[in-house]
Amino acid sequence: MNALPIESKCWREHLKERILLETAILRTLIQWGMAESASDICRSLEEHFGDGLEVEINARRAVRPSGQDKVFVRELLREAYLRTRDIPRRGTTQERLHDGLLTGFEEPSLEIVQCYEGFLFRCERSAQSGKAA
Repeated sequence: MNALPIESKCWREHLKERILLETAILRTLIQWGMAESASDICRSLEEHFGDGLEVEINARRAVRPSGQDKVFVRELLREAYLRTRDIPRRGTTQERLHDGLLTGFEEPSLEIVQCYEGFLFRCERSAQSGKAA
């Protein structure tokens, strides 16, 4: 009889890591004033980084975010801001978003890519330790 995924310690650990990843990304988006489009951005990020987010049962090496991934995140943030720029925001948030638009959202995109790198590194490390055991 097959066990349910939730009965697997590896699956539970992976779920905890995914929750931490999504929380960190949502925190970044909210800090940058993108709460209105946070769910759409997270959905697009999940689709884009989907292969690396899957459970690495066979201990395959995780793929690190590339330069193209960074460009994707920057463009995603830019498009999300442009779609919602008519929404009234506090002065500091509006300034931060405007500055982000001028710099190509370099800072928040870097924070988001670092979240994924950290997640993929933890998954790779836990897969290797599971393989060694």
